[in-house]
Amino acid sequence: MSKKFSKELYDESNMVAMRTAVTILETICDGKFYRLDVPLHMQEESYKSHDFVISRLHDTGTTNVYVEVEKKRVWGTSGKWEGFSTIDVPYRKSESKANLFVMVNNNNDTAAIARMSDVISSPIESKRTIYTDDEKFFKVGLDKFKFYYNVAPRGNHLYMFNYVDSWIEIKPNGDIF
Repeated sequence: MSKKFSKELYDESNMVAMRTAVTILETICDGKFYRLDVPLHMQEESYKSHDFVISRLHDTGTTNVYVEVEKKRVWGTSGKWEGFSTIDVPYRKSESKANLFVMVNNNNDTAAIARMSDVISSPIESKRTIYTDDEKFFKVGLDKFKFYYNVAPRGNHLYMFNYVDSWIEIKPNGDIF
């Protein structure tokens, strides 16, 4: 049984998590790989398919990359993963048509990014959560993710993402590469 959809949680978390994902993607590799061509608020809702589309830049042009974003409210630490050996991605994401999966922590300052194909090819396990008694999850190994941390000064996370080079790649334990 999957967690029941909560419009309140969605409204509270989704746009902020998507902005976080866009900021990371646009700033990694000095902004040479991804560009948001259509602002998030102008992109059509694509429930179960993807959360937003970003352009992947190539020497010969661009390719659309579909991105699925999940805010992990119980991921409360900044600058590192919680310490579990896997990242559990809700099985309901198996219907996603996305190319990338981005999980954002509750503070919107740390994130993990993986190929969606790695997520849906991972082992499946059921577990009890605060919302359900028996929900299925993909148990995705940490080696399938790249982790990023926003080293910009603390403040209002909704407005601090204008720092161009504030995201750095980190190891799951928070060590800097």
